[in-house]
Amino acid sequence: MNLHSLFCPSSIAIVGASDTLFKWGAYIMSNILDGGFTGKVYPVSVSKSIVFGREAYKSVRDIEDKVDLVFITTPAQTVMAVLEDCRDSGVKNVVMVTSGFSETGEDGARMEKEVERFAIENGMHIVGPNTMGIVNTHCCLYATGSIVRPVRGGISIVAQSGNLGNQIMEWAEQEKIGIAKFVGSGNEGVLKVEDYLEYFMDDEDTSVVLMYIEGIDDGKRFMDVASRVTAKKPVIALKAGRTQSGSQAAQSHTGAMSGSHVIFESVMKQTGIVIARTPSELLTLSAAFDSFPVPDDNRVGIITLGGGWGVVTADECEERDLSIPPLPDDVMEKLDKRLPPFWSKANPVDLVGQPDIVLFEESIEYMAASDSFDAIITLGMVGSKQFALRAAEAAMNLGNLSKGEYQKFKDNLDQYQMDFLDKIILITEKYGKPILPVSLAKTDYDEMVHQLKGSKYKLVIYGSPEEAVLCLQKMYHYSRYLAKRRN
Repeated sequence: MNLHSLFCPSSIAIVGASDTLFKWGAYIMSNILDGGFTGKVYPVSVSKSIVFGREAYKSVRDIEDKVDLVFITTPAQTVMAVLEDCRDSGVKNVVMVTSGFSETGEDGARMEKEVERFAIENGMHIVGPNTMGIVNTHCCLYATGSIVRPVRGGISIVAQSGNLGNQIMEWAEQEKIGIAKFVGSGNEGVLKVEDYLEYFMDDEDTSVVLMYIEGIDDGKRFMDVASRVTAKKPVIALKAGRTQSGSQAAQSHTGAMSGSHVIFESVMKQTGIVIARTPSELLTLSAAFDSFPVPDDNRVGIITLGGGWGVVTADECEERDLSIPPLPDDVMEKLDKRLPPFWSKANPVDLVGQPDIVLFEESIEYMAASDSFDAIITLGMVGSKQFALRAAEAAMNLGNLSKGEYQKFKDNLDQYQMDFLDKIILITEKYGKPILPVSLAKTDYDEMVHQLKGSKYKLVIYGSPEEAVLCLQKMYHYSRYLAKRRN
């Protein structure tokens, strides 16, 4: 399905445009203008002649230029007349923010069917109704009911709840996780989740697809499309309505029939979709797949600053179908030359509390170069600067360190950490293996995602071992799925 002109329009009209706060026509138009969209924007209003300093038109018909995309924010009873105006003006893409359709009952469902018939007869792509809108960070199109500005990246989102989708983008913005496109699919009167999946499959800006689903109408088509997409790129999904209460809530929310959750989970596993259990997990998994190479197998090497965290991480790995193989002789010999005689001499490798960045880097590379490991988790080095800063601050408070010396020490620590993260990315590129850093003392100026200019990989910095292990498990299962597909 070619939805390029929907997500990448050259010109947009907003029907129901307004500059009155707290109206949908104002939310959408102000967001588009404030977000830096460089195409043409035409307000359409029957009551205003000027909206946000721009000349307003009474109808889409009155706009002389070609319009690629129309947003409808006016009441449900006006929608068919607006769609006729769009047809007569050659508009093929519509985002129907308007609610009051199948989510409200039988009368609304009949109106939605009328919209669907009209769209099919006239070859129109319609998002919604009852949608939060769309986003495309790659052309600075931010057209949703809430203002979010995630950084540009490779994760594209289709969410049957626009509010939840916007919350995920808000989290992504806070953590500097890159988003490519977003669509709140709403009631899916015309365009279905499968249509967006199919488009994202061939979209060059999209490397990972994230889905929030409440219900699917055509299970057979969904399976067919999902199987084709997962062969090319990862799809991470959260299926809501696992319980009777959740299923009933989904139906009243978007009119979705959520069906059996057990059956749907089985469908997702068959088609290679990675299953998330919570919205935050959905974003965390998507960031992992967007950042790391997937491991070839399940053998994990663990390097830790303190022994206890290595034990906890090893337990998590084994409980999640990941293997902790013994250290091969060559890695053992290399580490033996660098560590005190009392080091663990085992995997996990306990660096016995030595916050030596060079030692960490060397240890990671020893493991990454070994054929015995498919992935590495490293704990304690990232975030250790916080402990050093506290010690330096105490020395400053006691008069043993000047403020200038403290600031220089702090700046050096920040640079050391950035250099360490850059080095991990370079090792990842060199060996093609995921290396997952865990920070056990994250500071307010640390970001969840670290990037190195020119690299195709990024780092996700985890706040706990269990979070890192979960992501690694899901990446391994997806790798195993791809291997079965190839065979």
